[in-house]
Amino acid sequence: MSKGLFEQYYASDQVCGAWELVKAAKNITLLTHSNADGDGISACAALDYILRKMGKNTETIYPDKPEFNYKRQPTNLLINKHCQMPQLIIVCDVANYERLYWPKEFHNIPMINIDHHISNSLNGKFNFINAEASSASEELYVVLHYWDANLIDGYVAECLLFGLLYDSQIFQIHPLQPRTLKIAADLMLLGADLFKLEKELLSNNNHKTFVFWGKILSNIKVAKNGTAAWVCITKKDLLDNDMQLRSLIGFNNLLSQICDVDVTLLFYEKEDGKIKVSLRSKTTDVNAVAKLFGGGGHTNAAGILTAKSMDQIVKEITEKL
Repeated sequence: MSKGLFEQYYASDQVCGAWELVKAAKNITLLTHSNADGDGISACAALDYILRKMGKNTETIYPDKPEFNYKRQPTNLLINKHCQMPQLIIVCDVANYERLYWPKEFHNIPMINIDHHISNSLNGKFNFINAEASSASEELYVVLHYWDANLIDGYVAECLLFGLLYDSQIFQIHPLQPRTLKIAADLMLLGADLFKLEKELLSNNNHKTFVFWGKILSNIKVAKNGTAAWVCITKKDLLDNDMQLRSLIGFNNLLSQICDVDVTLLFYEKEDGKIKVSLRSKTTDVNAVAKLFGGGGHTNAAGILTAKSMDQIVKEITEKL
């Protein structure tokens, strides 16, 4: 990857300053967002592995238990609590403080912020944010590459490529930047198996999951103007079909393949009764729609978490569309 692709985003003193912080800190805490996904978790797993090899004491904190289980996880993982007082915090894939484990003890600790959300509002000492990147994992690759390219061995490459594939929906996001493909190729050359990771993302459903998807698909609602389609799934739907939330991985990507629909929405009820909304689009800025309801994300993929009832949030969002 050419150095120019990196320098157009970050000054060298920013890169060097962040690396000096990493080298000087003994206790480092890694953070990612609530409902941690394959990108945030993979970025934290890669960093945790690197920092432990450097002799650092690490903790990784998720604000809550992830909805889905992923193969690569940080070693010392905590949920909504901390045990060590860090000298440095590194945040991956988090757009705002509301989605972050952020006790008052952390407020004056230096933070390195690595993200790809256009709506990022965190105030790190060093911020590596590129809204054109497919994922936080992609942006972490750039940062690591210029800190010390030797940090990226086969395991780190595997973590980063999985995160990139997860958030890019296996290169289906729009617009897809050439840099994303170049970085994916670099990670493959470093030992990451693209085919294996694709299968890990796509081929983890048994036949019962596809039967369940068939039932869900029979309940699709389409807007009168034909531009949006959505499906609602309750806890009872999952219970009646002996399914877990993880069975929904990839469903909205399937829904978005409807050729004459621009926006697709998956509404589903979490275990705590809150409603999660996953939005995908071909052209509409769904990040702008999500922000109206306290959510956010990217132009063509965004999410919302709300305590409103299913009927209420479906009505309010679909009216906006």
